[in-house]
Amino acid sequence: MDELAEQVPYYSDAKGLVEWAIGDIGAGGVALLLMAYPMRFVMASAARMCGAGGFTFERVSVWVGLIGQCADIVRSSGTRDHHLSSVSLRLPVMRVRGARIARGTVPIFSRRNGPLKAHAAEVVEALRGAEAALDKEPQKAARDLGRLALTISERYALGRLGALLDEGDLKPPRRMGDALRLSITAVLVAVIVIASARHGVPEPAAIAAAVVVVAILYQSATAGGIAGVGLIVIEILLNAFFPGK
Repeated sequence: MDELAEQVPYYSDAKGLVEWAIGDIGAGGVALLLMAYPMRFVMASAARMCGAGGFTFERVSVWVGLIGQCADIVRSSGTRDHHLSSVSLRLPVMRVRGARIARGTVPIFSRRNGPLKAHAAEVVEALRGAEAALDKEPQKAARDLGRLALTISERYALGRLGALLDEGDLKPPRRMGDALRLSITAVLVAVIVIASARHGVPEPAAIAAAVVVVAILYQSATAGGIAGVGLIVIEILLNAFFPGK
């Protein structure tokens, strides 16, 4: 390493920068990842306790905005290209995934959360499928996408979180590939190990954080038929980074 530092200019500075990015920024990123999920429940519950009804139904306005974008495409002629480029599912998709939390009708640890989460994933895939068709038949796809958004907003307002769309409109979600899931897991566990070593975090706490990260990434593994793989990944990574544990 010393010889490499002498041969390559700024090697030490680059190495220090990488260690800082992985150790400090990486640790912060992992901490945010672990905190994001429970914080959504806390923020939604606090808003409802304060009587912030607008928070609960704010997502309806997002879907209404999507309906307006679709209507512009159907009505437009020469300016259709501009309207097509303005369509974005980023916020509508986020609001679909968080519907069960924001609506306030499902307890945090209820078993109903599992089926609702799976249903939301199918709704998201249906929206994305309609969006993809905009490049083939813009007007027809815009009508379909607007109809889906209208149905979702109506069902959400009525509290029908498990039927945001009809069965005929739903599409099975695409699962994260095994290789990608494994790669992300390995990187995050490595970040936890480096950060814990730099900041003196006790090994039990680091191991617990690594297990939580793997659990988050493999929480849907049962539906994909790779639940066993997730357990193997945990064992391999923990043995590699925490020998003897």
